Amino acid sequence: MVTRRNVLAPAMLSRRSFVRASLLSFGPILVSACGRLKPVAGESNLSSPGPLAAATPLQQSAQSLTQPSVASSTGANTSASPGLTPGQTPSPAPVHQLAFLDPGHGGVDTGTIGVAQDGTIVEEKVVTLAVAKLTAAMLQASGISVGLYRTDDSLPGSVPADYTADGSELTPNGVLADLQRRINRANASGAEVFLSIHFNTFADPSVAGAETFYDSSRSFAAKNQQFATLVQGNFITTLQGNGYDTPDRGILSDANLFTDSMGTLGNYAHLVVLGPGVPGLLTPTQMPGALCEALFLSNPPEASAAIDPAFQGLIAKGFATAIQQYLATVPKTTH
Repeated sequence: MVTRRNVLAPAMLSRRSFVRASLLSFGPILVSACGRLKPVAGESNLSSPGPLAAATPLQQSAQSLTQPSVASSTGANTSASPGLTPGQTPSPAPVHQLAFLDPGHGGVDTGTIGVAQDGTIVEEKVVTLAVAKLTAAMLQASGISVGLYRTDDSLPGSVPADYTADGSELTPNGVLADLQRRINRANASGAEVFLSIHFNTFADPSVAGAETFYDSSRSFAAKNQQFATLVQGNFITTLQGNGYDTPDRGILSDANLFTDSMGTLGNYAHLVVLGPGVPGLLTPTQMPGALCEALFLSNPPEASAAIDPAFQGLIAKGFATAIQQYLATVPKTTH
């Protein structure tokens, strides 16, 4: 179970099972994790995405980017920082800048599973990878190098000890090991920024929208918040600019989390891929980052949008623009 202290609308979060949650989230309005989530008052009135036809102009370009050449490497406020307005075209990126994308889940870890309006089963691991590849292609086209934790339906570097006896799912320690590998590969890449891509779930299928998390306890907490603000702002601006009414659930700090035991890590009150290190147990990321929960797969209209190539292209455009804007504020480095 994951609960959050001292919030206006405390909630308990849930996912199908602990071992299928490759990271732990929380929030008064969201969620992606293990435990049980209770909706905020009025949650059932949230709107769903607008008609899918609104994304049609991007259909052709989105489909052309479904298999880009990508090199893999070893209190809410969505107003952007001054000079970095969501939706604004950023300046050309300096060469040698690198972003690391983490498509959530993979392999036996499906993440959450939803059902689209036409009955299609939608697995989180599939749509996170599709969006990550599109985002990578857009970033590379703008001159930004990209590292991806995975480029197919796998958990890179996993070993038999990470799985249950029948191999059907990760153990708690296996989940932690997978998260550490994501962190290690991001650090090894030398990336200036880290984005973990996920989709959400909730017991009430009417709950909808997107939200972005950041860690407020790191030495670069202000940059984490700046980046999360750009991710959420550009995500919503891009969708609304193309005729969608996807709810803006804002940005949230991952402070004050109570989580189920993460194997040897125990209870860890942060998102593992964003939070501080634990000596001897967890090596943290070395760069600012954020985690976006992009739509609820438990909401049939949003699950339908999540598997539409054109809509995936819009999500990727929001992410790519946010990363471009953030990197425009970061001195270039040599990779």
